[in-house]
Amino acid sequence: MTDPMPTRFALAALVLSCSAIAVAYALAFLPGGAPPWAAWGLALGSAGVLSSMMALGATRGGRLRPMALAASILTFLVVGGSFGAALVLPPNEGPRAVLVLGLPLRAAIVLYGVGIVPMLFLPLMYAASFDADTLSDEDLERVRRAAQERGA
Repeated sequence: MTDPMPTRFALAALVLSCSAIAVAYALAFLPGGAPPWAAWGLALGSAGVLSSMMALGATRGGRLRPMALAASILTFLVVGGSFGAALVLPPNEGPRAVLVLGLPLRAAIVLYGVGIVPMLFLPLMYAASFDADTLSDEDLERVRRAAQERGA
């Protein structure tokens, strides 16, 4: 019997993250607008949805391989940290703004931290765990036999 704990944890993280996003959106309808902390619900909720969906997708037979767990945690830290840094930094988009590769600092952190950095390390982590996550020759033969038995 397999241990459903990683799947339950990932589902709980997904529900919690979606709830944080929903609350942040609901707060936008308050008469005075959303409070400043509502943006943190969106930032951390978005990072949580991404990483928990990755964990659910990488779960095989109720197990989450250490590499997949590390990728999910690293993705949450990078994406959540990028959104968080953009929220913490003061707005400085004027004529004397600090530019990083042509973008204002906060925009560069979000664009590179959410879009570029995960695109660099996630394929490397997938490649490192490819042999452990793909079907072996024995598994393929078992699937072929099952297909022949089902077809007969």
